[in-house]
Amino acid sequence: MYKVLLVDDERLELNTLKNYVDWKKLGIGAVYTANNGLQALETADFKKPDIVFTDIRMPVMDGIEFAKQLREKDKRVKIIFLTGYDEMDFIRQAFRLSARDYILKPFLVEDIERVVKGILVSLEQEQTVSHSRVHAERKIIDNIFKDDMQPAETLIGQFFAMENREEDTFRYSVIGLYGKSGNPPEKDFFREFPEVFYYVELQELNLLLLKTSVECHDVAESMAAYLYKNQENLGVVYMEGEHRLAEARIIRGRFEKAADAAFYLDSLTPASLSELLRGEKKAELAEEERKKLHILRKDITSQLSHGDSQLCFERLEDYLNICREACPSIYKNNIIRLYNHINDELVIENEELARQYPAMRFQGKTIVQLAEEANNDSQIKEGLIQYLNVILTWYCSLQENANYRVVVYVEDYIENHYMEPISVEMIASEIGLSPNYVRSIFKSGSGMTIKNYLSEYRLDKACKLLKNTSAKVSRVASMVGYDNVSYFCAIFQKRFGKTPNEWRRGL
Repeated sequence: MYKVLLVDDERLELNTLKNYVDWKKLGIGAVYTANNGLQALETADFKKPDIVFTDIRMPVMDGIEFAKQLREKDKRVKIIFLTGYDEMDFIRQAFRLSARDYILKPFLVEDIERVVKGILVSLEQEQTVSHSRVHAERKIIDNIFKDDMQPAETLIGQFFAMENREEDTFRYSVIGLYGKSGNPPEKDFFREFPEVFYYVELQELNLLLLKTSVECHDVAESMAAYLYKNQENLGVVYMEGEHRLAEARIIRGRFEKAADAAFYLDSLTPASLSELLRGEKKAELAEEERKKLHILRKDITSQLSHGDSQLCFERLEDYLNICREACPSIYKNNIIRLYNHINDELVIENEELARQYPAMRFQGKTIVQLAEEANNDSQIKEGLIQYLNVILTWYCSLQENANYRVVVYVEDYIENHYMEPISVEMIASEIGLSPNYVRSIFKSGSGMTIKNYLSEYRLDKACKLLKNTSAKVSRVASMVGYDNVSYFCAIFQKRFGKTPNEWRRGL
């Protein structure tokens, strides 16, 4: 909703403007008033109106001076002057200040409404253009940081051509937020920190670009306190100095290099990136080792859920051997990552297991405490094995129940075939059971129908494809098993309240 500021020293005319024009019907959400130019300037600073109606002859500060100072601060605001026949010389000055229009006194309500309707059409057009431009600019910034396939120089040239300004005029500060999830903070976070004009999502890391008019260290401290208060387990790291877009990929690399060290941070205290990198003998594992650890974390969790103790502990030994090649802090960090992954995927999701084992301990300590406090890996390994055995025992007992095996089979079948046509009859035929029996067992065991589970699984995959690829919506629909793109769009919008394209753009 748009905002209007009415400025006039004549109370009768001000009341007429405020009370006899149906602002709400016109699409105006808030109406503010002022009795002179100085008061109006203060109100405009605070309320940021989109449209201003102002008289010319006023005490303290006249309308011309008010408009001049307002225009210096806000070039987008639409200014309309209210004037008499004997003030046409002032009107010439007004249009030199990019006034939108003028209305002769005494005015009619219809005159006001006519002008406002025309302005609102312009504002909507400007907003559409602005949104498109901002979206394009942000896409380019994202690619400058992330897309190693395109030359950074080309992308930077595109950005500044769109901005129509020199590169040296664009500077920013950087703060990194590290966590187990690569998801950006919630919208409330960005409302709390308007200094952030853009963020770049990376694996286990968000880079926040800040206006250089703020102190990066101070903002980082405020962010850390806010995240801690809201129980967001994110490490905050700031990079000193002001930076150019040409440095984007170097900056990304430095923050990625510090990922392991940053994971071990006290979440309440922000850290300097340079100090963080200096303090680590080895701030990262090799890329190949990182990938192996990621695969092993998933494999260990999978073997736990299937009750396969032999494969589970074989994979655990492989995992620990890779970790042992790194310095102690990285070793401990990856133990915590393994624990968090298992806990998130198996324990937290299972209410009964979580209730029985709220904080699994070894010698009175959680795995996280062991990893942080232990002086050697044997103690950590012993605690891990005890922890895994508890979970293995639980899932082995579940697997003794045939109904559970049916649920797992259906889930595995959907995971491997979701991109293909699937029916309950097809799944039941594979298991050798009747379709109605499979339907009943699955709903009893999972709390969902097979149809709903399949739909949720496909839509989740679709969200990931929309976020991480540039594939067309029709292609995404086909990739997740929907031949009819219209039907895909309909169920997507029903589920998320947005079309696929709106969801991709973050609208």
